[in-house]
Amino acid sequence: MTKLSLRARMILLTLAPTLALGLLMSSWFVIHRYSELQRQLLFAGTNIIEPLAVSCEYGMIYYDKDAIRNLVSLLHRRHSSIVRAISVFDNQKQLYVSSNNNQNTTLMMSGHATPFTNDVAMIRRGNLTILRTPIISRGNDADKASTGNRSHRKNILGYVAIELDLRAIRLELYQEIFISALLLITSLGTALLIAWRLSNDITRPIRKMALTVDRIGRGHSGSRVTGVIPGELSLLQKGINGMAASLEEYHEEMQESINQATSDLRETLEQLEIRNIELDLANKRAQQVVRLKSEFLSTMSHELRTPLNGVIGFSRQLLKTPLDETQRDYLKTIERSASHLLAIINDVLDFSKLEAGRLTLESIPFALRATLDETLRL
Repeated sequence: MTKLSLRARMILLTLAPTLALGLLMSSWFVIHRYSELQRQLLFAGTNIIEPLAVSCEYGMIYYDKDAIRNLVSLLHRRHSSIVRAISVFDNQKQLYVSSNNNQNTTLMMSGHATPFTNDVAMIRRGNLTILRTPIISRGNDADKASTGNRSHRKNILGYVAIELDLRAIRLELYQEIFISALLLITSLGTALLIAWRLSNDITRPIRKMALTVDRIGRGHSGSRVTGVIPGELSLLQKGINGMAASLEEYHEEMQESINQATSDLRETLEQLEIRNIELDLANKRAQQVVRLKSEFLSTMSHELRTPLNGVIGFSRQLLKTPLDETQRDYLKTIERSASHLLAIINDVLDFSKLEAGRLTLESIPFALRATLDETLRL
């Protein structure tokens, strides 16, 4: 149910009550009509058999089979649509006369143990309905024609049995069912057309509004729901158009803000670009200064190492000459100081290499105690 569209739901809600009401009324009509047709059949059969029983009294009294046969044949022909056979039985429950000699009269025959009744008896056998009524003698002529030992009382001369065919009323019932089904289909078709028209009147504006909302969602804020929309959907149309107008105003304001922010950003970028150029120039000047400093350090370290090497060399040569202890100690101190100064100059050169990115680190063993002792003595 949740997956059905609005149009399908409207059509379903329109057709479901029509179908339910139509089926209910058609069922009631068919059942009522079937009962009425049965009552009419029984009423017609009763109207045939009761006068026939009265008419057969004279023939049974005077044993006039031809008159009874002509009478039942005439009635059979007149009512052949519902009557299959009319049979007359004597008081011994033996067949006396029948309108259809080819018809099996076993079902119409009353059993010997079945007593005679003064009313019309009815028996159902599938599609057949059998009516029986006795033929009763009530006149003095019948008493005179009898053997003479009977008194003036009602005498049952036999009975009349009529076999009615229910298929005739069933055929009529099928016609009524067909007409009811045709009316139901016509009603459903009319209801379907009305529901389709109403659903179009509702779903078409909704679809139009949905497309407009989709266009607005994709950025076309100038879209509007046009056309005349009936009923409460016009309020939704006004709401969507108002929302679109508000979005359009907001979009224009936002676009102006974006343009202003873009202009400010462009100015800022230009200023940043100027700053970057200035920083680039300052960086180049700083690199130039660093390069000059490195060149100066490397040149100065080279120029300083040359006289220091001379001092160290001649100090070593002087130590090879005969000296007293004090002079030898002074010369060793001078040599060590010059060696430390040379090491400092080498470190300065390494620092310039570090700034230039050309310093290579190495791992070598050294005597920590001797290094510390030498530093302390110095």
